Amino acid sequence: MLDVRTNLSNFIPQGNPVGKLTQLPVVGNRFVQTQVPQMSVQQLQQLLTKNATNLLLIDVRYNSEFNIAHLPGEWFLIPYPQIKSGAALAKIKKLIQDKQQHHPNEEIQVLILCRAGIRSAHSVFRLQQAGIKATNITGGIDAWRDYIDPSLPTYVRKDIPEIKLSLANKRVPKQRWLSGCGVALALGAVGAVGAVRYNSDLLRPVIQAGVPLAVASDLPIIGDAIQEASEPVMSVQQLKKLMNSKQENYLLVDVRTPDEYKFSHIPGAVSLPLQDIEQGKGINAIKSQLKGRKLLAYCTTGKPSARALVLLQKAGIAGTKVQGGIEAWTKEIDPSLPRYQGRKIS
Repeated sequence: MLDVRTNLSNFIPQGNPVGKLTQLPVVGNRFVQTQVPQMSVQQLQQLLTKNATNLLLIDVRYNSEFNIAHLPGEWFLIPYPQIKSGAALAKIKKLIQDKQQHHPNEEIQVLILCRAGIRSAHSVFRLQQAGIKATNITGGIDAWRDYIDPSLPTYVRKDIPEIKLSLANKRVPKQRWLSGCGVALALGAVGAVGAVRYNSDLLRPVIQAGVPLAVASDLPIIGDAIQEASEPVMSVQQLKKLMNSKQENYLLVDVRTPDEYKFSHIPGAVSLPLQDIEQGKGINAIKSQLKGRKLLAYCTTGKPSARALVLLQKAGIAGTKVQGGIEAWTKEIDPSLPRYQGRKIS
């Protein structure tokens, strides 16, 4: 049986409890600000007015933000991602050492600034973990504009080029984390990997409920089932209604073996066995026959047709599975068709 905890370990944030809390949206931002020293913009203004020589001023925004608006004084621009990754720690320690050499009798005060006080708070928290004392400027540039200098230009964080790129890159690991949780939930809902291996439709209600499973679509067994369960479906009643409408904008394909097709098939269906599709020649055959029509596929109960549609989708051919296959058609639409269940077709 799959050990879900092992498979999710790469998707779930690791570390100490406080560290985990700081990674949570909204809650993490508020929490981390309670864990670091704070300084108001009024206090900062007093220090800047005095020309205090023991200050090491670090702005953790991006260069584009700094160019739009920045505070008076000598600020070192070190974007937060560099602090988060640890790449800037050596640089900051060197800046502190240099400052200390020029002012040996003073305690160096490291002040961290950003736009709203969130990235700077996270930066201070990271620096504390590295043994560097620092203080967050509460409210950041926005607070300075509100309380000190209303003429300071405003900007929207999401419009900054570096932030746009950063947000785009963040979506992938977040989706992986959510999808990892989704896989665990899905397997818990259906019982086990073995169950979905033989009946991928067990996952369909989970996918339709919005549980993200995409990250596991490349995994063996469960990945195949997820891909199959993600294919569009139609009921035999819908198929019958379509046939009664006399429309000719669809191609109905039977992916069972030729012998099964010969024994019994839905009227109007053409035979293109799954084996031929797996070998590639069936894909070419469908392309030649499709001619802009909608592809509908069925088998005995559903799994082979779902597999066929996944392979066809990879070849650029979208299709819809007839839910329940020939068994559902015989049971619910045309009981007069011969039923081969339990018989050997040769």
